[in-house]
Amino acid sequence: MTSTHSAARPTVILATLAAIAIALAVCATAATVIVASDVTRERERVQEHGAVASVSVSEAREALATMPSLRATIDSLTAPLAPFAPADSLTIALMTVQWDSRPAQHRAVFAPSRAEALPGAAPAGSLSDLNDVVLALRGERTLDSAQLQRALADTASAWLDVWRRFARSAPLPPLWGYREGLPGVSSSFDLPIRGYNGVRQLQLLNEAAGRLALARGDARTALLRGQENVAATRHYLDSPLLTDFTFGRSITVQSSRLIADAARALGDSATLALALSIEQLAANSSASFLALNRAAERDAASPTGTLAMELFDDDKLPFAVRVEILYATISGACGHTREVLFGFAPEREQRLADLAEQHRNHPAFGPMLGLMPAAARQVRENPTSLLSPEVWPTAGALDGLLPDAVAARAVLCQQSF
Repeated sequence: MTSTHSAARPTVILATLAAIAIALAVCATAATVIVASDVTRERERVQEHGAVASVSVSEAREALATMPSLRATIDSLTAPLAPFAPADSLTIALMTVQWDSRPAQHRAVFAPSRAEALPGAAPAGSLSDLNDVVLALRGERTLDSAQLQRALADTASAWLDVWRRFARSAPLPPLWGYREGLPGVSSSFDLPIRGYNGVRQLQLLNEAAGRLALARGDARTALLRGQENVAATRHYLDSPLLTDFTFGRSITVQSSRLIADAARALGDSATLALALSIEQLAANSSASFLALNRAAERDAASPTGTLAMELFDDDKLPFAVRVEILYATISGACGHTREVLFGFAPEREQRLADLAEQHRNHPAFGPMLGLMPAAARQVRENPTSLLSPEVWPTAGALDGLLPDAVAARAVLCQQSF
C-alpha cells in the first residue's frame, strides 16, 4: 500500500465488494454466502500462518499458566532489594514520560510532571549505540571505543537514580502512570500506550553499568544491577495492558542473564538456578498468546461463542492476556459474514457491557473492560474512524457501490485490527 489517500483496496477486498454489490441486488442471503468466500476466508488464512497454527489451545494455556511461577521467581531473585517502599508520584510520572517524549495529544491521560522536576537531560548515547555496547560487554559484538565512552558517561546520568527508585518500589496500581478516570479516552481504541524507548534505554544503561562492574571484578555490584532491572519488570508484568506485559517479559529474560553471569562469578549456585529458570518460564509466551487469540477469534465468529469468555475467567492467565483475549469478542465478528455486512449482532456488545458492569470495581479489569463496549460500537457504527489515511478512503474501481460502513468494515477486518 502507498501512503496516499488514493491507495487501492487489496484485491480480495475488491473482489469481495464486487460480489457483495451484485448479490445485494438479488438477495441479502446470497450476499452472505459470497462474501464468506473472501473476507472471512482470507482472515482465517492469515490467522493460521506460521507456528501459531501448531500450538493447541490446551498447550498455549499451559504455557501461559507458568507466568505466576515466573512472577514468584522474580520475587525470589529480587528479595535482597527489600524492603520495597511505595513509589512517590514524581517517580511514577517520570517513568511514564521519561524525558517528556509523550505526543502532545496524549498528555491529558498520563500522569503530570513538572519540567523543573526532571532530573536532567536524557542520556546522550542513542538506544542503538547503547544496545551495541551491552552486546559487546556480553561478548557478542566487537566493542567500539567511542560508544563505550558515551556509555561510561551516561552511567552517571541522574535518570538512572529514577530507574533504580522505580525498580525498588512496592507493586504499583495496575494502570500506574495514567490519570484516574482516563480523561479523553472513550473507547479502548483511544487508549494511548506508554513510551518504551526511554525505559529500554535506562534498562540497558543499568545493565551496562553492571557489566562494566563485572569486567572490573565487582560481581556484587553487577548482581545488584541485574536485580534492579528484574525488579522493575514487576510493574509491567502486573499490568492489564498487553504491551506492558510483553515488554516486561522481554526485559526480564535479558536482565536475568546479567544475574546469571554475576552469580557464576560469585559461585552462588542458588541464585544462578533461579536466573536460569527465568528464560524457560518465559519461553514461547508470545506464540502461546497468539494461538489463544486465534482460537478465540475463530470461536467468536459466532456471536454466542464462549471461548474468549472462558479464557478471560481463567485466573491462571496473566491479567494482560485475559483482557486482550476479550478483544476476540469484537474482532471475531470478522469471521461472521452477516456481521461484516450489516454490523455487529447485539449479543456482542451486550456481553461486553455485562462483563464491564460485573468487574467495574476491579482495579485491573474495571477501567479496561469499561472501554470495550464503546470499542464494539465504534466498529459497528463508525469503522472508518479506525482506519489510517494510508488505507482509507480508497480509490478502488468499485467505490460507491456499497455504504462506507460495509466497505470500511471489510478493510478493517483485512487489516486484522
